[in-house]
Amino acid sequence: MTTKELYVIPPDKHGWRTLPDDGHKVKLGHKVKLGHDVKLGNSVTLGDGVTLGHDVTLGDYVTLGNSVKLGDYVTLGNSVTLGDGVTLRHDVTLGNSVKLGNSVKLGDYVTLRHGVILGNSVKLGDYVKLGNSVTLGDGVILGDGVILGDGVTLWHKVKLGDYVTLGNGVTLGDGVTSEQLNRDAIEEYKARSDSHIFIKWVTKDRKSPGWGYATPISYPKGAIVEEPRAVVSDQQCNIGLHVFEQGWRPEWAGLCGANHTLIPLRVKVRSEDICFAGVASMRGKLRVRRLEVLD
Repeated sequence: MTTKELYVIPPDKHGWRTLPDDGHKVKLGHKVKLGHDVKLGNSVTLGDGVTLGHDVTLGDYVTLGNSVKLGDYVTLGNSVTLGDGVTLRHDVTLGNSVKLGNSVKLGDYVTLRHGVILGNSVKLGDYVKLGNSVTLGDGVILGDGVILGDGVTLWHKVKLGDYVTLGNGVTLGDGVTSEQLNRDAIEEYKARSDSHIFIKWVTKDRKSPGWGYATPISYPKGAIVEEPRAVVSDQQCNIGLHVFEQGWRPEWAGLCGANHTLIPLRVKVRSEDICFAGVASMRGKLRVRRLEVLD
């Protein structure tokens, strides 16, 4: 149904318009614009200046505030509430009972599961995934590819960089950043010792597996291997040499299957050469600048 056809339907004394096809009731503010193939659930309220893209689907009891903009292929579950000035880009999916504050902005291909609550002025990058019952305070910023498990709580003005992953139940206080969490983790290593023994998983011919787009590197016994371009940052998979805490395995980080044929080598790393040590639940896999092969 087109926007023009919707406005032609006379509202009842409570402002509800009954759709002729399915009998659903809808409240429309002024200057609402709908794209092609929009599907509206029952008891949907659209505020003034709302714009819906093509192939948008809204569940029952959805409420959109004023000046809300939804891109193409957006799907909202039942009982979703969006505040004023919210912008959702394309291919966004929100579960049931999700509540977004005013001026929230979500990038492309974002998925929020059931019961997620976002405060005012929250910004999420592309491909972000939030688990059930996640709560984000005002002004929280998440980069691209961030994944938060169920029940995560981030208080006001928390900032996480690209591809940060937090497990279930993690809580971060006001103003925490993933950059600071990583630097704190590095300082913990420095406080324990000047150097540490980690594990480098390699192929049977002693080369790095070349996960992703990495170039395989040889690790002969006694060698000093260095990646001078590695810098300290909150990016676990950035440029550098990737090692594991003793007792950790690469399949636990999703890098390979449990039936891999990789072998562990002990390597020695100075604390000053650690570039990524961990962010909250992202522990076990480190990124370093320089190491010495012991085995």
